[in-house]
Amino acid sequence: MQKDIISWFRMMSMILKYKDFLIETDENVYEPSDDTYLLLDVLEKMKIDNSLRVLEIGCGTGIVSVAVSFKVGSVVACDVNPYAVDLSEKNFKRNKARNAEAVNSDLFGNVKGKFDVIVFNTPYLPQSDDEKVSGPIDKAWDGGDDGRKVIDKFLLGCKAFLADGGYIVFLESSLSSYEKSVDYLGSLGFKVEIVGRKKLSFEELVVIRARLP
Repeated sequence: MQKDIISWFRMMSMILKYKDFLIETDENVYEPSDDTYLLLDVLEKMKIDNSLRVLEIGCGTGIVSVAVSFKVGSVVACDVNPYAVDLSEKNFKRNKARNAEAVNSDLFGNVKGKFDVIVFNTPYLPQSDDEKVSGPIDKAWDGGDDGRKVIDKFLLGCKAFLADGGYIVFLESSLSSYEKSVDYLGSLGFKVEIVGRKKLSFEELVVIRARLP
């Protein structure tokens, strides 16, 4: 009986509540933090058509895809971390997000089709090789020497996966010089705006929305 109680408390400590959703966490997967909740706040305030097809890159626990799934037509959530893919699937089932699926993919590598909205909480932390953490969770924040290693690849590839009139919503930081993303997308013809900000002690988080004409 005592072992059952201990096991129950351990399980509850691995589950967080966000609005009406229960999200299981895992030590091998990035846990929702300030950046996650800023992105969620922005998405919640946006007017989103319930027929849209959404792609989330870097889904982690799946919390963003779970929340978005009840406002749109379908969600494909992908992550390079296989633990995140398995965990997202668990959280989809737990919260009855029946129109969401998880895919193991390094950015767009295993993604097919075009999407009306692409969402990404980017890994933006400048990190040298000797600062890396062992295990797949490191990819959740490792932005390379200047914080832009993954961001630049994402921006280079996203246009090919956007439907006509589609847009991207992604979070990055002053640590990764987000102004470079704004300028680059503008040069590609996107209409770009910053739709969310949060100042922390050592950085400013921003959410950028960029739409194709």
